[in-house]
Amino acid sequence: MRLMRSLGIASGWVQAVSLAAVILVSLPWAVQIWGEVDRKLDELRSSATDNVIWNLTQLEVEFLKYRAATHAARDSTAEDAAALNELRRHFNNYYNRLETLNGGALYQEAFRQYRTLRILTKLRMEIAEVEAFIDSDDATLYARLPEIAKTTEGRQRDVRRIISKGNQYVGVAGKAARDEISRLLWRLSIVVLVLLVALGLASALFFRQSVMNRRRAGEHKRSSVRFSTVISTSPDALIVTDGQGVIVEFNRAAEELFRIEREHAIGKGFIRYLLDQDGQLATLPLTRKERVAGVELTLLTADGTKVPVEVSQGVAEWETQGFFVYFLRDISDRRAADRALMASRDRALSGERAKSRFLAVMSHEMRTPLNGILGLVELLRGNETTDEMERERYLNLLRSSGQILLDHVNDVLDIAQLEADGVRLNPAPFDLDQMMHDLVGPLEVAAKARGLGFHFETTPETLGCYEGDAGRLRQVLTNLIGNAVKFTDAGQVAVSVSVSPADLGLSNRLEFQITDTGAGISEEDVARIFDDFVRLERDGKHLAEGTGLGLGIAKRIIEAMGGKIGVDSIEGEGSSFWITVTLPVCSAVPKASQDPAQSAGAEVVDPVGALRVLVVEDNATNRLVVREMLERDGHTVAEAINGKIGVDKAAAERFDLILMDLNMPVMGGLEACRLIRKSGQNTQSRIVALTAHVLERDDSLYARVGLDGVLSKPLERGDLRRVLAGRSRVRTTEAKQDSLFDLPHLRQVLAALGADKAQKLREGFEKETEALLSRLEQADPKVLAPSTELSTEVHSIAGSCAMIGAQRMRERLNSFESELLQSQRSGAPRVANLNHWRGELRQVWDETRNGLSDLQKAEGAS
Repeated sequence: MRLMRSLGIASGWVQAVSLAAVILVSLPWAVQIWGEVDRKLDELRSSATDNVIWNLTQLEVEFLKYRAATHAARDSTAEDAAALNELRRHFNNYYNRLETLNGGALYQEAFRQYRTLRILTKLRMEIAEVEAFIDSDDATLYARLPEIAKTTEGRQRDVRRIISKGNQYVGVAGKAARDEISRLLWRLSIVVLVLLVALGLASALFFRQSVMNRRRAGEHKRSSVRFSTVISTSPDALIVTDGQGVIVEFNRAAEELFRIEREHAIGKGFIRYLLDQDGQLATLPLTRKERVAGVELTLLTADGTKVPVEVSQGVAEWETQGFFVYFLRDISDRRAADRALMASRDRALSGERAKSRFLAVMSHEMRTPLNGILGLVELLRGNETTDEMERERYLNLLRSSGQILLDHVNDVLDIAQLEADGVRLNPAPFDLDQMMHDLVGPLEVAAKARGLGFHFETTPETLGCYEGDAGRLRQVLTNLIGNAVKFTDAGQVAVSVSVSPADLGLSNRLEFQITDTGAGISEEDVARIFDDFVRLERDGKHLAEGTGLGLGIAKRIIEAMGGKIGVDSIEGEGSSFWITVTLPVCSAVPKASQDPAQSAGAEVVDPVGALRVLVVEDNATNRLVVREMLERDGHTVAEAINGKIGVDKAAAERFDLILMDLNMPVMGGLEACRLIRKSGQNTQSRIVALTAHVLERDDSLYARVGLDGVLSKPLERGDLRRVLAGRSRVRTTEAKQDSLFDLPHLRQVLAALGADKAQKLREGFEKETEALLSRLEQADPKVLAPSTELSTEVHSIAGSCAMIGAQRMRERLNSFESELLQSQRSGAPRVANLNHWRGELRQVWDETRNGLSDLQKAEGAS
């Protein structure tokens, strides 16, 4: 077989050499013939024969013009200078044509071969005799015209004979040239054919050789492809060393793990990269006989980074030579997961302790006012002889205990909302002087009631107007000043506000300081005073009642404003809490932008004139409380126990105000409000929501369905009177913080995942969201029901939005989910306002998808 293969190879070489010789001989021959053809073509392209034909033809033309001009001048009745000049011009042209034919070698050859040279000479001699007359004056020329005309008689036949013989000569010469070119092209065709045959045979030979070479290459390649595939596609780093530990193979995963290119790793000792648990170079190989797996070592990468790895090693032999095969797997994620699991366990245990501590605090703090409430109720019920003053005192105590209990619940709800959604600021213009006046007044009264001095000062005297969330700032200051009054037994409380310019005068830096002469705070307690559920103790007793949430809430709010909050304190002497925040300056506060809620604590609203009010509430106790409050202020009240009955009553009778509970059987408040706004007698009446779900409040949704305001339960008379006076409004989406992305969170997610995983996350997120939107867009609005499956799918996508920081899309999906759940509870046969949700969700999704793509590209480029 080997001999036959050798003979085949030798035969192939002989054939190749023979074909090469044929090609080498034929190619110069073809080039030579082609050169001759090209030369002949150049001669034909020079257009000499064309020039001969043209000159011969022009001879007859010029002769005829000359003869005609002679006859015209002769036949004129008098001497005509113009005709004579025309005769001279045509004579010159005719004369020049004769001289051209006489002087050209090509013409002379033609005239000699066809015996027309004598005729040409005769014509030249006759024209030479006339030349003397042509050059004379007009009178002489005119007198000689008969003689000149006579010389032209019978000469046209001679001119035609010259032309005919000249053309005949040109035709013969052209045919001879064409015949020569034909012979050359025939020879060239033969040579080209030989070349084509030789090239065809050469191509066939080379193709056969190529097939044989590919077959042999395939035999060699298949033996190494399996091993190469395993190495290159392995997710783990694979390193092969020889018996001395020198690296001979290094796959792509190893390049990424070791952070070194393959060509730089080949030939180096593998032992230099692995460290044992003590940080020393590991002993390699791990074994020389058996396979070892799961050994944890530390990899020292090319850039000096230490990476924990799990090493497995096997032994292989090839042609009596031993090799060691190592598999390395990066276990950084596993160790990080272990640490995260331990940290999660610690946080869970800490959370359980915090939960237990919180429950203990709340059980005590809420039991105290509840005991007071229940005790006072028993006193009022059992003592029929209580005089009016005693009864009024009981009622005041009852209200005070209820307010304390409500404050505790509000603190818990506030911290829960901040934990769930973060701090949501609603910046608007406000007058800082007016806000401080409204805030300090009641607290000064409280301080003096405890026998404390109270001092308030501002620098400068007029603080000015600013753009910010006055309600949140007021909440923080009320907490700090209230704590100073509460924890000070003797001495005084001082409040100071100073203003200094910032940002070239466009903003001002506000600094608030609240100083008291109370018990002070120990140094170890200062570090944890702003933590949640922290209540300081002194001599084993709590300093005052409370949930311990106020300062934690205050810190979150101030940090959301971009400011800072802190405390300086000396135990036994007092404390000084301070706040710094920078806010934009505004010239004045428009009356329309003032939020009545900002002065809720200081404002007393008088009852308005009698109104007709519809109360839609499923809870009988709540209806009783609201009815009593309204009727005591002189209003007429109608009741409905669910949204459907409320809609029917609103269609039959006009009301000045409708108080609408949101969560009711049969039909919820949102759907009822939407139906009332569509038709009936109350399309323009004020509708105010009643809700206890302060954490799920969505003002943008309330505004879209037509609500004019929101009242939170439990209901207070002052709040109700403000609503009756038309002084409670729902903030629209323009007033809300409505960012497309939570950029810090999104950037953190992209950085943590890396480019590949972030891309996969984005693709999965886009696929799920597109599937939901496609389902909504293809559904029939008359058929699609608010099912549990649909609301669950919407909730799932909203969770994905929250995970990647798609803030606006999450808010819209949450609003849509709320409507779906409300429709489910009310038993609605179809999804209400589906076309609106289709358009809004599609618009927000397109913005989110494009923004996510742009941000991911920008993060990748950076």
